[in-house]
Order: sequence, then structure tokens, then C-alpha cells
Amino acid sequence: MPPAAHEGKAKMLEHPNHVLAISTVRLGDRTRIGHRGPIVCVGTLSVERATDEEARFAATHVLFDPEDDWRAPGAHIRCLLHPHSYALGCRARIRTRNERLRSSGSASYEELPGTAHLPPLQRHVIWAREETLADLARENGLNISERPRDLLQAKREAADRAQAVWLMALGFVRHPEERSHLYAAWQAWSALQHAAVPF
Repeated sequence: MPPAAHEGKAKMLEHPNHVLAISTVRLGDRTRIGHRGPIVCVGTLSVERATDEEARFAATHVLFDPEDDWRAPGAHIRCLLHPHSYALGCRARIRTRNERLRSSGSASYEELPGTAHLPPLQRHVIWAREETLADLARENGLNISERPRDLLQAKREAADRAQAVWLMALGFVRHPEERSHLYAAWQAWSALQHAAVPF
């Protein structure tokens, strides 16, 4: 079954012709409240509609050295976009006063580096509980945790997290038939990815 909407109220949409779901991992910096360090990993899922019933999927999972050019993650993402792309990210829902303090000054579009050239309506960040995203991932055979125990685990989970972000957004698509076609296409692609034997 394709996922249904899990969090909050969202406008019911048609799936755009091209969506790029993005997951970033940043180095933490505890020296300043609200400050987030450089991006050290990016996971993406590209979903491009071929026909009403078919879609093409592609994923990237790239590591970045924090000592290298800080613009490299954004440049990588820009290479995956075209003028009509719809960029999608996910940010943890803020529930407590301490969480609000830690996130103050952090723009939600930190989740979408390299997308500033897109019109605002083509950039969207879903606010969701980490538990919700992790549950959705597990239901669909993806491996992400509510709170990664360390940076290495967060990096390992980035690609699956991007897929979970897209699956959550798929729950907001208006037509059940469209959701079903896209979900079935993703399942087939995902099965092929898991079956692939590395050289």
C-alpha cells in the first residue's frame, strides 16, 4: 500500500514531473546555539515522471570533506536539478523549548542546499517527527533511525532518508491511483537496487 499523509495538514498535490528529495548530514557545532556545521554527506532520490504510470528513479550518496570547498554539496545538488524540478527535504518537528532554542537562527532551507535558484514554490521542507519518518522507512524496508548514534551512522542512512522523505511526500498526492502507480514503480526500482551485485 502506498503511504498516506502522516503529519499535519498539507495541500493535496499532483506529483511534479521531477522531484529531487534531499537529505543532508552536517557536522555539529556546539560552540554556538543554533549554528550548524558544514555538510559532510548528501543523499538524494530523483523521481522523474516518464508517463502517467511510469517513473524513473536515481539515487546519489556522496561524502564531502569538511575541509574542502563548502560550496561542493550545493554544486552537486544543482547538477541534479533542472528549471522545473521540485526540491524536497525534511526537518524534525520542534516540540520542546530547548529544541526551539537549538534551532533558532537556522533556516529550514538548510535542508535544501543548491536550490536557491528555484522558485520558492518549487522548494518544500516537510516538518515531521523523526519517529514518524523512521517508522515510515521501516515499513518500506529502509534503514533509518530516529536518532543516529553517531556521525557515521547518520552518513550511512542519508540515502535511505532521502527515499523516506519522498515516500512521506507521496502521501500528500491527491489521487490514490497516481500514488499507487508511483509507489509500485518505486518498489520495483528499490527491489532492483537491493538485488544488484557490486563488481
